[in-house]
Amino acid sequence: MMESAGTLSATVPRYEDLEIPAGDRGTAVSKAEAEFMHALVAGLKPRATLEVGMGYGCSAAFIISAARVPHYAMDPMQADYHHLGLKNLRKLGLDSHLRFFPDYSHTALPRLLSEGVKVDFAFIDGGHRFDDIFIDFYYADLILERGGHILLHDAWMRSTQTVASWVRRNKTGYEAVPTPLKNLILLRKTGEDVRAWNHFRGFATWKSLLSHSLNTLKRRIRGRLPA
Repeated sequence: MMESAGTLSATVPRYEDLEIPAGDRGTAVSKAEAEFMHALVAGLKPRATLEVGMGYGCSAAFIISAARVPHYAMDPMQADYHHLGLKNLRKLGLDSHLRFFPDYSHTALPRLLSEGVKVDFAFIDGGHRFDDIFIDFYYADLILERGGHILLHDAWMRSTQTVASWVRRNKTGYEAVPTPLKNLILLRKTGEDVRAWNHFRGFATWKSLLSHSLNTLKRRIRGRLPA
């Protein structure tokens, strides 16, 4: 089982010190999610960490400050975020641990794999279509050490829930780890994938249909999603 996440250490950043545009705070991880990641990573004592989709740098700040080990992050959209992810990490003095790729994860992750990079924790919060999340999980798994953890954000989305359902029903060597936050899905790698070459189990899920529909409607009403 996972080590206890413990309590927040003295190195935890102040969420309020991160520069996030007031009109786009819903894009970033919440304060509770950021502090949960800090406590989790501090308890795991990783040798290296990974993140897909850095945005305003909230998750990166709390992950890096928890372990202060190499943190691989990729985000081709930093210009759209006014480079605030990079600026926030620099302001907090955490940028020396950052290994940043201004590229899409489907390009950067295979590069890390080919270079033999290994990590003990991966946070996936990039593209939110099913295939985007699935590809990110696929490559994160290949560079994740046994005993490592993968954390999926935006569990309210059916795309995220469906990837998690595929893992639970098809992927051997993984177990779901309960979290106190409903918007996060935590998966622990317990061993190697020993499926037969022709293994397949259906993995559709209806669990988040209502939640996804309501949240999508709210975002369209607020003008944050196209119709």
